[in-house]
Amino acid sequence: MPESSPAGNFHPADAPGYASILQCMRCGFCLAVCPTYALTNRERSSPRGRAALARAVAEGKLEFTPAVGEEAFFCLDCKACTTACPSGVRVGTIMEFCRRQEQFFRPPSLPAGILRDFILKRMLPSPAMLETSLLPLRLYQRLGLQWAVRHLGIKRFLPGVLAKMEGLLPPIGQPLRLEIPETIPAGGVRRGRVAFFLGCAMSLLFPEVSRQTARILSHQGFEVVTPKEVKCCGAPHLAEGDRESARRLSLLNLDLFSGLDADYIVTDCAGCGCALKEYEELLEGRADREKLRLFRSKIRDISEFLVEVAIRSEDLRPVPLSVTYHEPCHLVHGQGLSGPPRQVIRNIPGVELREMKESNWCCGMAGSFALKELEASRKLLERKLAHVRATGADALVTANPGCHLQLAWGLREMGMKQPVLHIVELLGRALPT
Repeated sequence: MPESSPAGNFHPADAPGYASILQCMRCGFCLAVCPTYALTNRERSSPRGRAALARAVAEGKLEFTPAVGEEAFFCLDCKACTTACPSGVRVGTIMEFCRRQEQFFRPPSLPAGILRDFILKRMLPSPAMLETSLLPLRLYQRLGLQWAVRHLGIKRFLPGVLAKMEGLLPPIGQPLRLEIPETIPAGGVRRGRVAFFLGCAMSLLFPEVSRQTARILSHQGFEVVTPKEVKCCGAPHLAEGDRESARRLSLLNLDLFSGLDADYIVTDCAGCGCALKEYEELLEGRADREKLRLFRSKIRDISEFLVEVAIRSEDLRPVPLSVTYHEPCHLVHGQGLSGPPRQVIRNIPGVELREMKESNWCCGMAGSFALKELEASRKLLERKLAHVRATGADALVTANPGCHLQLAWGLREMGMKQPVLHIVELLGRALPT
């Protein structure tokens, strides 16, 4: 059956491609690397099981049942199965399409639908609205309410999801988008011009990370341009099955960054980088193919970029620290970048990298999974942190805001003292003052 054939029992709009489903040979290589299969030992919760469900729906042998929808959202979309698959089957992407299908067959209740649409269609596309939404959280922290909740036992009275959301909350400062200069000159001998894709989560929750990214790029000899009109990359929308909103945002970002005359487009968020690199596929037939190709050719994760251009290390200061590295799924599996982050870490004088077991396994965050599947998420996190503890490292390094939130929360919950650092925070400590 060709890719253009009817979608079987899928809704015809945004149905997964039949040819991509057929790639699965049911060989089982994916089973050993799938975190949800490891948790459940349930075939339908394995990548090949999910592919089999999608194939049965596409061939008209199975209705789009609640079980199919449940598996679409129980999948972490960590993409580890794609890395392991000899046929390159992208089960995570197939499940993203199935999440879209779930909205057709079982739309949320009216209140839940209104909230979902408000977040995905109004709040996330508006940087200003996102920034305003954090004002109550800043007050919550500055008035000492968070301290009271966390230290006076109040948190134990909160519902599970609310307690997890509160626990994930990092210190909230001023959003970086409002403060970062639109252009930062190159330091030393100029090597080029870089457009910095400032992610929503980084600007709002980890502004110091992106401040260091811009500082490092300038130190390395690149003029840094950060457009303040940048929109959400679309990753949250793809994860929740809202592909149309993702397309609208990607078209805006495509036009914005294509007009900046930059040699590279760099991001320090693994999730953003993965989404940006998929624009070419997402916008197939909706934007000029050459424009998409050129855009894609410029996208780089910060670690990928630094390795590609070769780090200037002659004036770096020693950082006496042992670290272990957690690989974000959207970096190692989504973008195929496992070596570059380690090369950056090893280029920092004084830093000792201690490898952990299963460094490329999901930490259990996976977007909204950490809030929808509290127990499963916690089990994945505990498995991860046991490996962190075994290294005895002084600090835990990662490269994605979602991982950063989940890991920092878990370390606090388990009484572990290691700080969580983004790679650029670690490298920033080595830069001359």
